[in-house]
Amino acid sequence: MRITTVATRILIILTSIALIPSSSVAQQRWTVQEESHERGTATSLVTIDELVEEALAQNPEIRAARREVDMKRARIPQAGALPDPTVNFGQMNVGNLIPFTTLGEEGFSEIYVGFSQEFPFYGKRGLRERIAASEAEAEWWTYEFTRRRVIAQVKVAYYDLFYWRKALAIVRKNIDLLEKFADIAEALYKVGKGNQADVLRAQTEISRLHDRRAVIEQRASLAEARLNALLNRPPNRPIGQLAPVEKAPLRYALQELTRMAVQNFPLLKQQQRLIDRSEFSVRLAKKEMYPDFGIVFAYHNRGGIKDYWTIGGTAKIPLYFWRKQRPAIAEAAAGLAAARQRYESALALLFFRLKDQYLAATTADRLTTLYGETVLPQETLTLEATVASYQVGKLEFLSVLDSLMKLLNDELSYWENLVNYQKALAQIELFVGTRLTR
Repeated sequence: MRITTVATRILIILTSIALIPSSSVAQQRWTVQEESHERGTATSLVTIDELVEEALAQNPEIRAARREVDMKRARIPQAGALPDPTVNFGQMNVGNLIPFTTLGEEGFSEIYVGFSQEFPFYGKRGLRERIAASEAEAEWWTYEFTRRRVIAQVKVAYYDLFYWRKALAIVRKNIDLLEKFADIAEALYKVGKGNQADVLRAQTEISRLHDRRAVIEQRASLAEARLNALLNRPPNRPIGQLAPVEKAPLRYALQELTRMAVQNFPLLKQQQRLIDRSEFSVRLAKKEMYPDFGIVFAYHNRGGIKDYWTIGGTAKIPLYFWRKQRPAIAEAAAGLAAARQRYESALALLFFRLKDQYLAATTADRLTTLYGETVLPQETLTLEATVASYQVGKLEFLSVLDSLMKLLNDELSYWENLVNYQKALAQIELFVGTRLTR
């Protein structure tokens, strides 16, 4: 039985109680209205894929994360470059402070220009470049995680908005039904077949549903604003009519999802690259125990006296290694141990979060099936029987109201569990990197 036909069936019962001769006409009017509504919105439905594509293009968090990757990648050639050379220039005088006054007259009076270039010990530049490359790759996986997280957030916001709009439609439908109940109760009271308490009870339930509708409208507005924020739109921009949510099958068991998550979860990839970075840092710290060398070249002009050149070299000796290089090695080793522990922590958290969402999905799946195939059909039949018994005076009007409100809550529970199921799948997609939702 389709849930959307519940209201139609109840309306037929209500019209029969009120002794309306053209009940079939009322049913046709209700059906025509629903079909007309569906035709009016079918051409302007907003799909979840369209919103995801827009978020990928417009979301500022994704764009910022992508620029962070570009920034890290630009550091790679810088890390492997040689130190900047140093240029030296000046003049020397003998016996006179004023420049150039004894040039060509004294052997030590001269103009000189030269440069020096430092060359780090073999392997240091390559290690620095590999450290920068590992950091850039880790940043790329951070970007990938941000991208997947925003996609999951868009889907969750879409499902939330869909549910609150569906809940609003259900509550409005039930307000209409209760108003018809109130009219019928009042009509029966006027002809001596009912009592005033029935009318008051119906009006009380209508007031409660109006209060409930106000809360749902607020939640729907917040869900729409959340979705607009993820799409980088103004908060009050209308989203449009959403495409229906179809229940997707859960194609994988928890064990297979866990294997996929270990292979594809971006934050694990990020931690692996940070471990690589720390390993290279340890190797570089050990390399710092070796000296760096340099060359020096200078040209000396002595005016009319013969010119001469200076060619030499430099060596940077790690003389204070017990205070600099050895602590640096210990620092890098501690960083490597910390990176490995962070990986283990991320792995344990991944297992927990994946199982949490998997259990949420399987539980919501069972409840959706239960409500859709068992509870709602049974509750609908119960309401029909209750209304029929009330018609012949075997039950009080309060039983009819109670049955109607139970059906309302069960219908809301059906859609809530369906949406919770889809939301759990969207969160699992973040971990496994495979599309599970429709």
